[in-house]
Amino acid sequence: ERINYDDFCQVADAMPPHCTASLFCASHFTKFYPDIFGRISLLDYFQWARRKNSLMQTRSELSNFDATGDGSLSEREMEQWVDWLIPSLPALSGMLPDFFPFYKVTAVRKFLFFLDPRRRGRIPIKAILASPVTQELLELRRADIMQEEMRHNWFSLAYAEMLYADYLELDEDQNGMLSSAELGRYRGGGLTNIFVSRVFQECQTYRNHSTGQSEIDYKSYLDFVLAMTYKGTNESLAYFYRLLDVQKKGGLAAFDVCYFFRAVADKFADFGDEANCEVEDVKDEIFDMVKPRDSMIITLQDLVYCKVGETVVGMLTDMHAFAMYDRREQSMDHSGGDES
Repeated sequence: ERINYDDFCQVADAMPPHCTASLFCASHFTKFYPDIFGRISLLDYFQWARRKNSLMQTRSELSNFDATGDGSLSEREMEQWVDWLIPSLPALSGMLPDFFPFYKVTAVRKFLFFLDPRRRGRIPIKAILASPVTQELLELRRADIMQEEMRHNWFSLAYAEMLYADYLELDEDQNGMLSSAELGRYRGGGLTNIFVSRVFQECQTYRNHSTGQSEIDYKSYLDFVLAMTYKGTNESLAYFYRLLDVQKKGGLAAFDVCYFFRAVADKFADFGDEANCEVEDVKDEIFDMVKPRDSMIITLQDLVYCKVGETVVGMLTDMHAFAMYDRREQSMDHSGGDES
């Protein structure tokens, strides 16, 4: 089904003025590609109108929780909004009451990670409305959302329950917190000890009075998981860069790269294997991949602009990620050799 501009205007004339201004202006029609007869797809238009209407509704909802009236929400206010929103999301209808607090933390943490990376404590409502994170959450309003769509949706009940179950599985002593040894078991234990230690040095920790060790809570764990899950995003690269930049110089020198990769090689040895490469060679390879503006140091900007930041971070922190990269490179080398 398609509609031309004249018919579009007739529909607009029949609508209340506030609807016309919000959804039926000429600029709204021109958002869509017309066919050779100047008609646009009704399906595309209605999907856009539904999203826009949902955002308008959300703007009103968010404003109700803005206690200070400054156009932004604190973490607590975000949790209040999510708490209010949950009953209106059909996809969350099966949530048990005991899981509500953990779900709220899980949901709000993604907003904070992507929209308040500097931890200023408040997120502008405009930023919330413009963020794809909000779109992902509001997808749960759809009664027709498919199971496959929810499988990778951070806000789906199944995904939130999986995240919490993983946390409980890592928490061997069941004290509700994670030690560095417990976090080190994440995804098969491939993360280096140095990298895990840096997580605990940079994140908020709590002292375990029984063991004297520092431990992280569920919120810090979720930040870590968000960084690992969305490793290629600017926010995640900034998270990892803060951990890699041990000396806080704003640049990773050859020494820093070697320091972190040497720990990856040691991790292979812990598993009775070897990295099959020299530390210096990997260092040179990483600098070649990133192509920093200053050939002596890699800045966060370099890591973002090179488009292989996710790969580089994996090579310097995770034995499994490096092994995957190495296998891919060897496969490409063999393929190139066959072609010649």
